[in-house]
Amino acid sequence: MKTEVIRARVPEALKRDFEAAAAARGWDMNHAIRQLMEQYVAYRKETDLRRIETFEALEDIEAGHVVDGDRVLDWLSSWGTNDESSPRNWPAA
Repeated sequence: MKTEVIRARVPEALKRDFEAAAAARGWDMNHAIRQLMEQYVAYRKETDLRRIETFEALEDIEAGHVVDGDRVLDWLSSWGTNDESSPRNWPAA
């Protein structure tokens, strides 16, 4: 895997605290920064996906593609019974 060097200016106190937190876990600075970057990228991807899904859900609501809450509760109550229903069998609301 090809790697690159990254430089950043940060306040001295932040650098000291970050180094201490990394050292407490037995990590060197390279590993700690790589971990932090990986976590941030994963967080941003998840946040962006949730934002897209939220807008899609709002579009569904505006289009009337919703299921009554009581029907959902009835469906959940059927789980594990002989008469377990499927949401695919729901008639349109």
